[in-house]
Amino acid sequence: MSKPNRKEPPSRAKESSGNLIIMAVICLAAGLGIGYYFGRISGSARMPVAVGVQPQTGQSSLMDPAVFLQNEASLKSMLQSNPGDLNALIPLGNLYYDSGKFAEAVQYYGKALAADPNNVNVRTDLGTCYWNLGQADAAIGEFQKSLGVNPSHAQTLYNLGIVYLHGKNNAVEARKTWERLLATNPNYAERARLEQMLASLTLPEAPPSASPSKAGQADPSKAGSSGMEDLLKRMKKRP
Repeated sequence: MSKPNRKEPPSRAKESSGNLIIMAVICLAAGLGIGYYFGRISGSARMPVAVGVQPQTGQSSLMDPAVFLQNEASLKSMLQSNPGDLNALIPLGNLYYDSGKFAEAVQYYGKALAADPNNVNVRTDLGTCYWNLGQADAAIGEFQKSLGVNPSHAQTLYNLGIVYLHGKNNAVEARKTWERLLATNPNYAERARLEQMLASLTLPEAPPSASPSKAGQADPSKAGSSGMEDLLKRMKKRP
């Protein structure tokens, strides 16, 4: 007498199928998260998460903490086998920047520039980190190095003008820098808005009794502050 064929209980089959679907979704999400940072390596310099008239000294996180930790661990794992891997150094710097961890971003942008010193996008991002850390002179130094490689780099010129105006209270240098930006980048996307800000920076003639030390400077708080705050958010362009 033959025995009936044994069948797997339906509940086990459904459970197995459900687990496969869950694992596929998790793997897809992880891949997209890491891919996001790898895909931005060759992009242009980006904006800060949020920047006001003063540098952003606090930390802000727009990313889910679990996703941040996962991306951080994956990128650091790559660096364990190849410490000079630009495909990990730059995205890790971007990860820290986008999470408001500017000191950490400086560290990894610096390592990337040691391997690729002519990368003007990374150097501009490094300078913007220094600005957000309240180090205006260091920011200007990095922007000047960037312009030494590419004298017409629009994002560098834009950021340099911001730091001159709000970090050094020097409206004259800000004007010169932004006029240079517009002259060398005729198709600059923010041309109309920047021209409006330049118009607001027109300096009145100093009275005879004005202190020589303040000649050529303007109070940036009077230079269209609401429009300028909007422009400040463009210090780090995303591709």
